Amino acid sequence: MPRVDLNQTNFTSGEITPKCFGRVDISRYQNGALSLLNCLVTIHGGAFRRYGSGMQAAAKYPDRFCRMIPFVFSTTQAYMLEFGHQYVRFYNQGGGQIMNGSVPFELTTPYTEDMLRELDYTQGADTMLLFHPRVYPQSLRRLAAAIWTINNAPFTTLPFDEVGDRFNLTLTISNKTPGTGRTFTASGAAFTASSVGRRITSDGGSALITGFTSSTVVTATITSEFASTSITAFQWVLRDSPQTTMTPSAKDPVGASVTLTLSADGFTAGDVGKFVSINGGLVQITAFTDSTHVTGKIIQAMDSVVAAPAGAWKLMGTTWNQYDGYPRTGEFYEQRLVLAGSPSYPQTLWGSKTGLFFDFTTGTEDDDAYAFTLPSTGKINPITRMSAVSVLLMLTYGGEYTASGGVEKPLTPTNPQLKPRTRYGCNTVKPVQIGEELFYVTRTGKKVRAMSYNYASDSFPSPNVTTLAEHITQSGVVDMAYQQEPDGRLWCVRGDGQLATLTIDRDEGVTAWSPQSTDGAYESVASIPNNGIDEVWVSVRRTVNGTVRRYIERFDSALLTDSAIVGTDAVGKTQWTGLDHLEGKVVHVLTDGTFAGGFTVAGGKITVARAAKNVQIGLPYTARIIPLRPEIQTGVGSAQGNNMNTNQVTALLHESIGGTINGIALTQRKFGSELLDEPLAVYSGLDNVGLIGWERGDSPIVLEQSEPLPFHVLAIIRKFTVNP
Repeated sequence: MPRVDLNQTNFTSGEITPKCFGRVDISRYQNGALSLLNCLVTIHGGAFRRYGSGMQAAAKYPDRFCRMIPFVFSTTQAYMLEFGHQYVRFYNQGGGQIMNGSVPFELTTPYTEDMLRELDYTQGADTMLLFHPRVYPQSLRRLAAAIWTINNAPFTTLPFDEVGDRFNLTLTISNKTPGTGRTFTASGAAFTASSVGRRITSDGGSALITGFTSSTVVTATITSEFASTSITAFQWVLRDSPQTTMTPSAKDPVGASVTLTLSADGFTAGDVGKFVSINGGLVQITAFTDSTHVTGKIIQAMDSVVAAPAGAWKLMGTTWNQYDGYPRTGEFYEQRLVLAGSPSYPQTLWGSKTGLFFDFTTGTEDDDAYAFTLPSTGKINPITRMSAVSVLLMLTYGGEYTASGGVEKPLTPTNPQLKPRTRYGCNTVKPVQIGEELFYVTRTGKKVRAMSYNYASDSFPSPNVTTLAEHITQSGVVDMAYQQEPDGRLWCVRGDGQLATLTIDRDEGVTAWSPQSTDGAYESVASIPNNGIDEVWVSVRRTVNGTVRRYIERFDSALLTDSAIVGTDAVGKTQWTGLDHLEGKVVHVLTDGTFAGGFTVAGGKITVARAAKNVQIGLPYTARIIPLRPEIQTGVGSAQGNNMNTNQVTALLHESIGGTINGIALTQRKFGSELLDEPLAVYSGLDNVGLIGWERGDSPIVLEQSEPLPFHVLAIIRKFTVNP
């Protein structure tokens, strides 16, 4: 057939999975690529050699993982936080570590290395709240640029429920198997006459107390087998409330003191601080008198002072503690702090009082705190993450839910609408909101979905944005951040240490994935605003001189190498130092804007051939663009499977220098005496190379830039011939 010119005008579909190489019939095939390694796609359609990363500092522990977390007060006051094994360090937007004299400023935290991936956070003004299911919620506060504090969050009232009692006593069981007449013996006083009717539980075992012998011995019926006949201290629970009658001395007003009296022994000194729900009211116990009397403060007025029989009142303790765990996620929603997903209450969410973020006193008034449990689906799926959009989105291992208060109404204690929406499941990677969509990683870690509200169907569909690029996340996504400016990009850290970058613009039809690699492994990513753009920061594991190191680095559009440093000298010099972090590595060097070649770092320095006033020195990486197999319709059908020949490739470049096509250099020649002794100028326009050769079923072309020079491809035009 005659020669034709094929023009790939954009790369807005990004890398395409090999499973779609046969889908020449879809439009995204025409705009896709086989490889976009170390390239970023713009919303205009071109692909360019990605930014390099500047060295900021070595992480505190070279042999331990650390995680990047953004702290954003405003677009002009933002910080990057380095969370590592029981510490946090701080960086300014624009780069630079916050110091305390000659050492990095840092705070001690309760989070060990193995907790960092699961750590969640939410922020309000100068306070960030941190959540982990094994740690009391923490409050990280910025008092000044170099003054920070971290402490237990200042809750005034924690959520409470009928959690029972734990004892610093061992428990011995006469027979651990199901049956009646089993004897339970505690190593100290634990039981009272009102314990009859309560349950004993431990590690899946359960028993109902049927007889009281003494404060250390009861008889019970075992309904579920216990793991052992000997249970250690704090590992067993006396469930429910004392089974006896309670009488209050007064029913109101709120704030008044009241005496609560039991008809049989039931109170202990450990009940101080707990809550009693009785006769439609709520009392907080303030003092212990004896086993039948306590004093309390009325929190909510009661309906009457009549005696409440066993089962008609509840003794309630805090649901967040070292045994039942703490919430694993939190979010601010409708002027409340909403927390969720503790180990013992995995499907429960707690909302604070309106405007009082640390008060979780429940009630029936609209501004009271609330506690709701997700509707049952037959499985227990912990709430892993939450996000506040038009409704409160709750993501669990098994599915996605919404919480709202109804049409044009806020969520209150009396009007919850908790609805299951989809059944994909979410892992512990923190979701990010892009426009009106919430992007989250599914529980397998291999797919990214985008959840948003559909008005027409009144639903929250979650389409898979990795469908045509499933290969790019096959190693799993372990961290994620969104960079809104200059182009909207989602940065995902993969399990294999590479980055997967999604350039996305729904209005322009851009959904382009591309992988980023480096000499080492990316481990965490985060983004903060700065001067009209969003900076992307990473923690990177590198092997230097045979030793594992971890560095904090920041992507920078002015850099074209990784872990880079820049240097200036007014006079010019040949020897450049400050490279201890790259000892023994081969680095690429730009001297006064010109590529000077590769040099091996020795003694923390290199020596270049000619004196230079400005240098950029860092680790090299190669950008590669490989278009998909070309397709045209011939007179006898498709070009696929036939002999193909590309005899010329023309690249439309934008502000580029150098590069190759199938190993042949792009020249971008300019002539004139005024160009002598000047660095190469960037080139915009068409440049081409000639190629010769036929291949059956393919006609591959590879565009590369392995030098630290800009390379931005807008379009690729090939002169193409097909023969049967």
